[in-house]
Parts: sequence; structure tokens; C-alpha cells
Amino acid sequence: MDKKNIKANVNDVYKTIYTAVHPTRLRILTRLESKKSFASQLEKMMKIDRKIISFHLSKLEESGLVTSEYGLKTYSKTRPMAVRYYSLTTKGEEVTKKLKSVLSV
Repeated sequence: MDKKNIKANVNDVYKTIYTAVHPTRLRILTRLESKKSFASQLEKMMKIDRKIISFHLSKLEESGLVTSEYGLKTYSKTRPMAVRYYSLTTKGEEVTKKLKSVLSV
């Protein structure tokens, strides 16, 4: 590996860690560890405005820690609603596990 590639890899690692250690993003990552969720569910669990949750989810998705897929959520008395489910990627699982052990979250 030449110096240019090493520098690019170090920058990628730095950006990933920088993205993940933000307090709100780290809370989102730990919530997504147990099951996939959509923004409204995270809003209720974390008691943070959905716009803020969506902003942080997009940052996590850009960094490759989270992935999303569309699905249907059905409630008993209403017709199905399209929602965007978020879950951790393999990279996201590894980073979350390492950060939790280092930060004692």
C-alpha cells in the first residue's frame, strides 16, 4: 500500500469514528443493535424530535454504519403505512460493539 492509500484509509476510519461517537448517533446505534426500527419508533424510545433522528440516521447511512429498506407497517384499525426501516450493517455492528466496550455504554 502506498502512502496515498494509507492516508485515505486513515481518513475513512477517522470519519467513521467521528460519525459514530456523537451522543445521539451512538444512542441510535445501540437501539438498532437489538432490532430494526423506523424513525418514529426511535423518536418515541429516545424522546427526540423525529427530524433530528432522521438527520442523524442519514449521517449514519452515509458512513455505512446503517442501512435502510422500505416496508409496510400495519396498525389494527388503519390501512398499511409505508415506512423506512433502519438496521445496522456489519460495519455498524462491529463499530458499535467496539465503541460500547471502550466507552462502557
